[in-house]
Amino acid sequence: MTILLASCAVIEQKQPEEPQQIIETSTHSAWRLSDSERRSVSSNRAVAQLLTQADNLIAEEHFAQATDKLERLVRIEPRFAQAWSRLSWMALKNGDAERSRQMAQRSNSYSRDNNQLTLLNWHFIKNAGELLGNNDIIQQAEKMITTLGVR
Repeated sequence: MTILLASCAVIEQKQPEEPQQIIETSTHSAWRLSDSERRSVSSNRAVAQLLTQADNLIAEEHFAQATDKLERLVRIEPRFAQAWSRLSWMALKNGDAERSRQMAQRSNSYSRDNNQLTLLNWHFIKNAGELLGNNDIIQQAEKMITTLGVR
């Protein structure tokens, strides 16, 4: 009887957040465009369309197609930090930690004064470091997360 009950036990594992939760939660509100980013995007119709399409595909969990849209977007607008951040998140979700780290760093290099986006990217870098088993990356990310979280 004990074996039967044990085999029926459910081990609760923390499920990753759904893509829509990533976009909509206040924790990840960094993906919301600032006024200046909205103006920049609205001035380029192709970028606006690609970003909207990518976000819709992310919400529908069509990550490969969303990645294609975002990669097209960054070919048009290579300094668009928001797109690099989304690419980082999707690479992390797909288990490609090194690519995620690189994309997050690129996003940070273009994020300027967007501390929320920078903080989010450092969380991606930390998670990538954990997947890579690289304590140097983890420690650097934790330091930056603490520093940015104080602001």
